[in-house]
Amino acid sequence: MAAMRKGSVLRCPVCGAELSIVLPGGGRLAPRCCNEPMELTDRINPVFVCSVCGCELMHIAGPGRRLAPRCCNEPMEPLNAAA
Repeated sequence: MAAMRKGSVLRCPVCGAELSIVLPGGGRLAPRCCNEPMELTDRINPVFVCSVCGCELMHIAGPGRRLAPRCCNEPMEPLNAAA
């Protein structure tokens, strides 16, 4: 399996369930669903971080073209690039 990073999306080839990596670790993640290995997709869910308190959020679904999250009365900055 290719390297996973924060925001990476895995998909079940049987039922279509998806999960997103919140905090990648050093282990060998091998999620299964419907008794099959989940497949890493090319999609990356965008993550935003607050420059004041460090809070992070991940945009999971929806168009998000105008998503402009704020925290601590400041705009949140993108932490990773959306695919």
